[in-house]
Amino acid sequence: MYQKEAGSPVYYENLRQVLHELAQPLATVTGLVDLMLLELDEQDKMYQEVQLISQQLEKVMQIIGEIRQIAREAADREAITLKLPQAPLS
Repeated sequence: MYQKEAGSPVYYENLRQVLHELAQPLATVTGLVDLMLLELDEQDKMYQEVQLISQQLEKVMQIIGEIRQIAREAADREAITLKLPQAPLS
């Protein structure tokens, strides 16, 4: 399903790819909601609800970004660990 980047464990790459795929439709929805905000009058009763949706979508996008960063850092640490020479067992 997903391919491994050189030097990075496949499960981290899969996680990063899935998060990327999740972020794409969320970014589209966020953009559409923001357009709705521009078209709504601030006095409209729906304005606050749409604004809340926009804020919550931004939080989700931020969380996805944080998880992607954690996966990237974990993959880097594991790649370094795998490259370290092993001490001989006596």
